[in-house]
Amino acid sequence: MMRMKLFTLVLLGFLLSTKLLLAQNGNATLLAQSPDGKTVKLIWFLKNWGNDITGFDIKRKEGLGDWVKLNNEPILPEISVKNKLLIVEADKTEASRIKGKLFEMIADNKIQEINHSDYLQKLMSGDKKVQDILLMMGHDYDIALMSGFGYIDHTVASKTDYQYGLFIQGTNKLLAKVSWNYGEIPDLNVVTEITSKATSKSKGIHIIWNVDMDKMKFADVASFNIYRQGIRLNQTPILRTNNNDLSEFMWYDKSANSDNVSQYSISAESILGIEGIIKSYTYNPEEHANEYMAAEVKEITSLGYYFKEGINIKWSFPAESEKFLKGFYVEKNNMPDGYKRTSPLLDPTTRTFIDKTPSPVSTYISMRVIAVYKDKTMFIGLGRLYNYFPIAEPPAPQSLKLKNVKEGKKIAIKLYWDPAMDGDTITNYYKVYMEEPSKNDFYLLTEKPIRNSYYTHYIEHTNASVYKFYITAASKGNSESLTSDTVSIQIPSTELPTPIIRNVFPDEDKAVIQWQYPEITDLKGFRLYQDKILIADEKELTKDKREFTSGELEIESTHEYTIIAESENNIESQVSLPVEITIPKTRKK
Repeated sequence: MMRMKLFTLVLLGFLLSTKLLLAQNGNATLLAQSPDGKTVKLIWFLKNWGNDITGFDIKRKEGLGDWVKLNNEPILPEISVKNKLLIVEADKTEASRIKGKLFEMIADNKIQEINHSDYLQKLMSGDKKVQDILLMMGHDYDIALMSGFGYIDHTVASKTDYQYGLFIQGTNKLLAKVSWNYGEIPDLNVVTEITSKATSKSKGIHIIWNVDMDKMKFADVASFNIYRQGIRLNQTPILRTNNNDLSEFMWYDKSANSDNVSQYSISAESILGIEGIIKSYTYNPEEHANEYMAAEVKEITSLGYYFKEGINIKWSFPAESEKFLKGFYVEKNNMPDGYKRTSPLLDPTTRTFIDKTPSPVSTYISMRVIAVYKDKTMFIGLGRLYNYFPIAEPPAPQSLKLKNVKEGKKIAIKLYWDPAMDGDTITNYYKVYMEEPSKNDFYLLTEKPIRNSYYTHYIEHTNASVYKFYITAASKGNSESLTSDTVSIQIPSTELPTPIIRNVFPDEDKAVIQWQYPEITDLKGFRLYQDKILIADEKELTKDKREFTSGELEIESTHEYTIIAESENNIESQVSLPVEITIPKTRKK
């Protein structure tokens, strides 16, 4: 009960201090919400109680209209079974339900009857029992209705903007007001994530959920309800339980069997007793680890200059336990500062991370990895010491250029770049990397160190291809620099494949010739010969053509066809094998 009182006091303090709904005297707060966009629920709170306040009137105005009183009789602070509960006006069913609840609470000694005059006296004196009732209003809207601090308006009909005002009984003195638009309902969809944690000995399940705090405050959420298999578990509202994370709430379902699948759902409830969307969650024991495993740091290495590349950390974790994980956090201790998180939440399949946060040079640091389970268990692995000293990295080579020279069937590609600058004591040699058409990535071309600032690579090729190059500088400790700029060169074809005529067939008194040829980058086209006489050249038979139809031919005449390919640099292929065709006497009808 003490925790509930504390939460309600905090909630009321928040409402009174942050809601822009206070009247000029700043003493009262009036809140309004609708469960269906038509019926409007009202609740009010007062900081201090004055002698002039004996009861309340609720008035309403549409748009720029005048205030119109809604309650037929004054709303009086009191608790009595004789109260007709006119505060709920025309809804007799609702009034009967609330009156039944009042009888039950009185019988259970949870609340006591108190007449109007005694209620006022105790309110002005700050009596503890009355203060307890006011606190209970913060998590049970029915009590606000029972005790004269709430009102339900069932008469909203026109689709317009409304204002509600809280007035001192029988006067025009406005204590507080609130605006409400027709059709407006609170957004109580505040639960963002639900997780669970099994307990030992097959008994009990912890259900944990997180909320959007901004949405929760805006919607005046007072508590939560939890259901299992559609049956509500909590008899009293669920309030905040995690003091380290105000957005996290928890419920311990001690009657559940953690070996069985259970269907849960959670909903938020506003201070005006409106329940929001019920968010479902399935507890499945197979999704929970029987044993929590730790991540073990395997290797820590320096990658580069201080403040530049940082430290690479690698760890191991059983792959079969990944399905239980939410992810990993990496933490570093620049001793003796203590561990600090250096990574975002990493994917459960991750086993390496580069930390770029500063570390003192030539000092010991400690790195560790935290395995974060889906049930929010954080299992901290052992730290590993490492003497941090960044690897000296040479500067990247500059001004890489190339030129090519044809030497017979070979192409000599000559690369050259700026030599190491004066004072560069780190660069020891160079590495050359190349990307060629048969490979879709760069690979190291030079196994032996290149000491000079130039290198020649020979290519024996037949087809046109694009080659790319870049270089790096390396230190004596084989630490590599960043890459130079990438340069590329287009090598033309030195030979062309021979075309293959696949099919020649008659089409009435014409011949149709079809051939096969691969895609060549610098292919210009084809030359087709009929009886060794050129009948179509590369201007007509461009590189994308693979078929040609001849002119009219004599019936029963026989003809031989051959074809050659030609490149943009006037390289010709060998002549294809000849193919003959005889034009038949019979024509198509």
